[in-house]
Amino acid sequence: MTTSELHFRTEDLTLEDVEKYFVETDFDRQTINALKGRKTVVLQGARGVGKSFLLKVAQKEMSDDFAKTKTLAVYVTFNKAGLLQTSDSERFKHWMLAKICDRIIREARKQGLLQSQSSVFAMLSSGQSDDTTASHLETLWTNLEDAWKNESAPIETESGIDPERIKDAVEDLCDQAGVNRIVLLIDEAAHVFIPEQQRQFFTVMRDLRSPYLSVKAAVYPGVTYFGDSFQLSHDAELINVNRNILDTSHLSAMREIVIRQDPNLEASINRHGAVFDALAFASSGNPRTLLKTVSAASTLTTSNAQRVMKEYYRDTIWSEHSALGDRYIGHRAVIDWGRDFLQQHVIPMLRKNQRQSEEPDKRIFLWIHRDAPAAVKEALRLLCYSGILHEAGSGLVATRGLTGTRYMLNVGTRTAPEADPVTATNWLRGSISIKRMVEFGANHELYESIARLDVEKMDAERQEFIKSQLDRTVDELDMTAFARGRLKQLGFDTVGKILAASETDFQQAKGVGPVRSRQMMNIATAAVMEYLSG
Repeated sequence: MTTSELHFRTEDLTLEDVEKYFVETDFDRQTINALKGRKTVVLQGARGVGKSFLLKVAQKEMSDDFAKTKTLAVYVTFNKAGLLQTSDSERFKHWMLAKICDRIIREARKQGLLQSQSSVFAMLSSGQSDDTTASHLETLWTNLEDAWKNESAPIETESGIDPERIKDAVEDLCDQAGVNRIVLLIDEAAHVFIPEQQRQFFTVMRDLRSPYLSVKAAVYPGVTYFGDSFQLSHDAELINVNRNILDTSHLSAMREIVIRQDPNLEASINRHGAVFDALAFASSGNPRTLLKTVSAASTLTTSNAQRVMKEYYRDTIWSEHSALGDRYIGHRAVIDWGRDFLQQHVIPMLRKNQRQSEEPDKRIFLWIHRDAPAAVKEALRLLCYSGILHEAGSGLVATRGLTGTRYMLNVGTRTAPEADPVTATNWLRGSISIKRMVEFGANHELYESIARLDVEKMDAERQEFIKSQLDRTVDELDMTAFARGRLKQLGFDTVGKILAASETDFQQAKGVGPVRSRQMMNIATAAVMEYLSG
């Protein structure tokens, strides 16, 4: 098998690519139908599990069916929210509302719903045309995003709009253009925001709900602050993107995900089926992790897979988690404790059971009492953000009738310490039971070093963080070797240079036109913003 340029991120793909690469499962279909429906939805999952991909599939299907359903899909990403200067709390509010309105207007124009002299959105900009309104809004949100480059330059921050005016404008659009409703698909909705921005977002999300407008937002576990005004159980449907790795069709679906991207890999995957299955099972249902490890293996052999599993699950995934401590400085203590808790205690417990029991349990689940210290729960949430743990049920009764939360340990981190992780992973697949867990009570002795930490005071001071990271090399960004190499060729070899670049800059490269430059900008921006936010 030759080295394949697999795509790790949805930002790499056109809508046509998304449709071509989509491998449908029952869970994915239910999720997409919910995203296309009327309910407010919060789509939650760790990095790389496919939240953006599912949003894009929903967008593509609604766009294709628009003539029949009259449901307008509007996709908008908030991945640059972390660049906003936070000294003025109103900046984020107006940036967010301006971006939402701009995307609605532009998508409506693309579908031919707004005529050249239309004034359906005139109320948003003192009676001006929709084109003038869109231009004004785009100038506003781009200036706010770029303010970090020159803090002394005065910028306009007032958008003149609020959720009620947006809902009125959307209702007018639906009435005049014969549209049934608009579905707003917001990607990167919260993980890059500081807590106060997140609370503002979820308040707006609640306030935008109407018969003509529904909002779907993709968020990350562990670092999302909903605030007091947004009650998740009442204001939205929560969908956790955690694929069931014990489902009989799981491995075949993961196999198809890779083959859809590169059919040339099919023969090698079929020939080395047990090796591929080990990589797929180790990824614990995370497509990005699978694609990255398959790509890193280059030739799909047992020795290559063992090397990749040891490198990724022993070192890389833990290093990325520990690096959160540099970004969320106030959380460093719980980040370090969580890594130590799993590496030094939980995983050795599981391995000891594996080696000594006459009938090995093959456990990958742990259970934490609901009254465990807040700092312990915070540490576990951040491990979920990194994809090392997955919440697998809350309010569960364990032994002695106690209630708590069950977590699934990432399979790769469970088996990578073994001498032969490929064999260990395939062995583990045999008889895993979701009912068998390693349990930790409310006052376990391992909590002692972290129990008294005040979680409420752990919000990091991140005002200077972006500035301190601008000189970091592009090699630290999570993107394909091709994209990284192309950026270096163009001279955009640091985080700061990428943030300051434009699509026009990218078009200076030979063979790079408007379409390719937009793709490069999307890939680079997504990688930079995920790096800056953790």
